[in-house]
Amino acid sequence: MSAEIESLSSDMNSRRAGSGGTSPMLIALAVLGLLLAIYAHWRIGHFVDRSDRVRRQVVELRAAQGRFAGQLATLTTRLETSQNAMRSELRGLQELPAQLAVLGRGVEELRARTEAPQRAWARAEALYLLDLAERQLYIDRDVGTAIAAMEAADARLASFNDPAIAEVRRLLAQDLAALRAVPLPDLAAVLARIAALEDGVPRLPVLGVPVTRGSRTDKEPEPTGAFRRAMHRIAEALRSLVTLKRVDPSTSRLVTQEEQSLRRQHLELLLFAARVSAMQPDGPAYAQSLEAAGTWLTQFFDPSSPEVAAARTEIEALRSANVEPARPSIGAAARQLQRLMDAGATAP
Repeated sequence: MSAEIESLSSDMNSRRAGSGGTSPMLIALAVLGLLLAIYAHWRIGHFVDRSDRVRRQVVELRAAQGRFAGQLATLTTRLETSQNAMRSELRGLQELPAQLAVLGRGVEELRARTEAPQRAWARAEALYLLDLAERQLYIDRDVGTAIAAMEAADARLASFNDPAIAEVRRLLAQDLAALRAVPLPDLAAVLARIAALEDGVPRLPVLGVPVTRGSRTDKEPEPTGAFRRAMHRIAEALRSLVTLKRVDPSTSRLVTQEEQSLRRQHLELLLFAARVSAMQPDGPAYAQSLEAAGTWLTQFFDPSSPEVAAARTEIEALRSANVEPARPSIGAAARQLQRLMDAGATAP
């Protein structure tokens, strides 16, 4: 381009030098043509650059389209594979409920075979505890131990989820409620009062005149000499042979020390029998022992003594104490459990 501009400039100079003058119009046209040529050249170069860029972009777009087509084909293949796998899994899931049902039946059968001996042993233990509760209630009359045995039996039956023993546990709950409603006496207080009476028996005066050996409380010094000492001892023996005492005619019966001891011991034995009957507890024997003790106290002990009157009052108060509470009827749960065990034993 610069060479063409220089050639045109040299031509114009040569023409200007040869002709001696050039028209300004021609110069303007020449300059305008030169400018137009330069602009056309620049535009053509710019168009060529844009065409090259567009061509490169088209090539890149085609390459990207190829890559996208490959990725789309890969994704399509993966999607088809996933769909096939999902269809296979769905078919497996449709078969799963039946398989779970079969597995559940097998587990239940294994559990039944495993728990059957333990369940039978638990039932046998519960039946033994229920029988023990009945013996404690009806033979030993021990309501507290009977309640403890029945609670242990209920806990043993509750350790297994066995619907067959629901009726047994219902009857057992009724028996427990009946036993817990029994009013228990304060045996500790009753036994303490009887023991206090026994401790006071040696101080109770016996009815009658006690026969005692005379004795001098103020001892005289023995005289010196063998003869005087012998005479002094003979005089003391003669004085001790006869004792004078004013007595009431109503209580003039003489009682020896052995008889007094025997009466007190008999009263202690009657009170001890009442205490043993209260501990068993045996209500009729308890009442009979206290009645006998009161009768013995009236017959053979001094009624005018405050100690004897207080003992009689305490015996009458103790007779009103109920040491043997009412025993409710139990055993329905044990009978139902026994029938259930018998039915299980005869089942094939």
